[in-house]
Amino acid sequence: MYPLIRIDKRIPDGSIWQARRSYLLPSRDGWARVYAPVGTEWSNPFGGWKTQTAGVSLFHAQHPFTIACHGPEADKRFYIDIAHRVRIGEDLIEFTDLFLDVMIDAQRVVTEKDEHQLAVLTSALQQFARAARDGVRGRIAAGDPLFDVASDYYVVPSDALALPPATGSLRIS
Repeated sequence: MYPLIRIDKRIPDGSIWQARRSYLLPSRDGWARVYAPVGTEWSNPFGGWKTQTAGVSLFHAQHPFTIACHGPEADKRFYIDIAHRVRIGEDLIEFTDLFLDVMIDAQRVVTEKDEHQLAVLTSALQQFARAARDGVRGRIAAGDPLFDVASDYYVVPSDALALPPATGSLRIS
């Protein structure tokens, strides 16, 4: 009922930085939604890790960011990757991470990181990343439900909550 789909996070040189498999949930307003139970394995060039909390991630081919909402029930937070070339297929979601990240903690404090890494991008991609970041921050300030843990975007169907984590290392070359 909820197929596993691979998610590849690439960096601008085209290589895969992270890969995982998660369960594809019904989409909402054009946003592909995936659910990763506790224990879902992520692969990266250094080996990877298993998630400690469940999470829902959102992807949309027309928006320059991806959203991950995760954490314990009373301490959910957001991690937003500024991205481009978001592609959503039947068995693969992939995007190119532009390094710049926006985070929202459980107290709704908004921070960001890794702007210094933009130096390796072309000036056009730097401008794109900063404009996308500014757009995300504007949406957050306006109360966009994409950044509200209580919104329908992050509701996991009850039958999906019993799904086992996706395990096993993924090839990232």
